[in-house]
Amino acid sequence: MLRSIPNRVKGISNIHNRFITTSRVSYQPRNFAASPTANTSKINPTLQKPPSLQQPTIEWKGNSSYPHIRYASPITFGILFSAGTFVTAGIAFDRNQQTLWDRLRQHTHHWSFFGSAAEESVLAELWRQKRDLLIEKRHALLERLAEQLNNMAFFPQDVKRAIWIVGEKIASLSEAEKTLSSLIAINAVVFGCWQIPRLLPFMSKWFLHLPGGRKNVTMLTSCFSHQELFHFAFNMIGLWSFGRVVHDSLGREQLVAMYLGMGVGANVFSHTLSLIMRRSRPLLPSLGASGAIYGLVAATAVLYPNSSISLLFLPMIPIKLGYALPALMAFDAAGIIFKWRMFDHFAHLSGAGLGLGYMMYGERYIWGPLVRKIHEIRTNSNNNRRGKKGGGNNGAFMLLESRQPEKIQSSKWPGWFKKD
Repeated sequence: MLRSIPNRVKGISNIHNRFITTSRVSYQPRNFAASPTANTSKINPTLQKPPSLQQPTIEWKGNSSYPHIRYASPITFGILFSAGTFVTAGIAFDRNQQTLWDRLRQHTHHWSFFGSAAEESVLAELWRQKRDLLIEKRHALLERLAEQLNNMAFFPQDVKRAIWIVGEKIASLSEAEKTLSSLIAINAVVFGCWQIPRLLPFMSKWFLHLPGGRKNVTMLTSCFSHQELFHFAFNMIGLWSFGRVVHDSLGREQLVAMYLGMGVGANVFSHTLSLIMRRSRPLLPSLGASGAIYGLVAATAVLYPNSSISLLFLPMIPIKLGYALPALMAFDAAGIIFKWRMFDHFAHLSGAGLGLGYMMYGERYIWGPLVRKIHEIRTNSNNNRRGKKGGGNNGAFMLLESRQPEKIQSSKWPGWFKKD
């Protein structure tokens, strides 16, 4: 869950030195008197470094000499990317919900009375239709796999049996497990690329974000980038543990949009704050999914504040999320105050803040109006093509993820934060 700053990233030590201070280093070598016995014709001052050089003097040049101080472009990129991600997720969510409504029309008569039906009963019915749809997709996947294996006569029987076991395992995964497995697979591929020495220059250029650099896209690619095995494993455990809880509450589309938005948003905040405080602390490159993971931890704490977690280094002591999250945020605040350099504390705090803000206000003021507007646009477009006026369900009961009735309501945050 922590995004470390790669102080030992190979091949970029010269980049570190460029951005440590806003200064220019210059020195003037001492003039050494030539010895009477020395052969001065063989002395090459450009190749031989005098052993007793004076300490370099620092000449401050101010902001004008500092390379690539950019605020507007990264912030604009973060806003546009997050908006595009949520719009895309909203379109996919509306299509999937419409598919469930079509199944509801075919299998039950309750759909014609949805305007007066209780919201919980309609969502529960949609959840049952979604469950049946997933079961049908699993059966279809296994049937296609069995047909393909039967056509592969040249494959040994043991190989076919192994492929079938893997196929059954994939088909039995829940929707949350498939979503998170896809995200983990992307992180695993990027992690594997970091381990190939010939790819280090490419990875350092495109999967490492450096405040003061020229590239905005690295604020996205660095969210999937891990160089150290411990860093990768720690973040992926957090993604799998907390991602399933948030997925069951928000659904696949909203989770993916929220995850990407929190990751990029945390990097935007880290980029901006690092540049603002560049004179008091060095600018170091960062990578990892910790900003997004912190957002998932915060979302889980809002949904289930009384649930207990066990830290990796203290597995025998359960800690309630309602107390663990403020402690983690206080740790990162201390890291900023005392200028610790091991972790990107700006990204951690920003990710947690974005997660808290979205769970408190996001569904009401961002996701709900967005999905309603998308549904209205699609309904009006379909009616215009058919020559109809009005009609449709006008977005009713299309704003929430279909789920089991006991998972509809979420707990409230105790203490410092409280969900309205």
